[in-house]
Amino acid sequence: MGTHIQEFVIHDYKGLHELKLSGLNSINILTGDNNSGKTSVLEILSTLDNPQNTGSWVLCSRMRNVNPRSRFYFNGFLNMFPIDSDTKTISYDYKDSKGKINKVALHAELEETQISEKEMYKLDGLRRIKSSKSEDEVIDTVCMYLSTYLNGNKINKDKIFDFQTVINKFISKHKSFVRTTYISPVDHAAGMLFLDDILSNSEMYSELIHVLQEFDKNILSVNALKSESSPYSAEYMILTQNHKKALPLNAYGDGMKKTLLLLSAAVRSQNGILLLDEFETAIHTSAMHSVFTWLLKSALKLNVQVFMTSHSKEAIEKVLKADDELQDYINLYTLYDFEGKNYVRLMNCREAVNAMENLGLELR
Repeated sequence: MGTHIQEFVIHDYKGLHELKLSGLNSINILTGDNNSGKTSVLEILSTLDNPQNTGSWVLCSRMRNVNPRSRFYFNGFLNMFPIDSDTKTISYDYKDSKGKINKVALHAELEETQISEKEMYKLDGLRRIKSSKSEDEVIDTVCMYLSTYLNGNKINKDKIFDFQTVINKFISKHKSFVRTTYISPVDHAAGMLFLDDILSNSEMYSELIHVLQEFDKNILSVNALKSESSPYSAEYMILTQNHKKALPLNAYGDGMKKTLLLLSAAVRSQNGILLLDEFETAIHTSAMHSVFTWLLKSALKLNVQVFMTSHSKEAIEKVLKADDELQDYINLYTLYDFEGKNYVRLMNCREAVNAMENLGLELR
């Protein structure tokens, strides 16, 4: 069963300080008030994939969904570091599946410097218009020198200038620590899907169709086909009993898209970690039970450790009561921010259900 990390301690990251998630289970629900740090926890967990690769920290910078013309990575990275500290360091510890504690840190130093106009254009991936100047103009800039450490040893160094809207560090030859997949509340609307693995797995495919029939009982199949609107590239098409031709996935609502994304992300995350931010977004309450049950049972089958955030009482309850077989694998963590300090309340699934039903305790 997927428990790739047993413990996670965030020492310093944005507004989080000494936040400890202990006794991690295969399925971990994070809840709490707004600004209690739920999304921040998922962001920093995502760097477990490859912290020695600068691109792995881009999610933490929250630049992923910013318009490219306004995407200044320097500002995004700068905002990752604790505001109230003179030392710009992000650090966390995690205990892996073998019980070994690993310490990861990202340190930054700023320096005012100068760079040639030619080098500036090159770093930003732009082609400079031919200039009549005999010499390159020198540009004043600020450089952020980044150093990544693992257990006290420097494993990567990089730099970002304050004008950069491009980072060419997304591909790394380094082996992943733990493979991670992060799904935001809006990724389904952007068309993100990982269906290829499901379409080539007969067992998973059959189960997927069964879940999708909760949305439309007439659904027969999902295939990657060329359509009249997209004759040169394949798109996902839905074949149903009541239509002569397959319909593009875009003909369906957000609930169908989000379900496909969740289920395909679980398969993609095999032997790794799946991070779901506001996992219930776009899923109608009538479909929550079947979708969440299939998702979590599949995660256990595929050796996937799940971290999911929500502030929806109904969605949390649906997961806690999804299936008796799942209860031993579910923990609920409630995050609190009180007078600038971070606190966590841990309950296992049965404790949470009992507290909710018999004690009237608010779990969020």
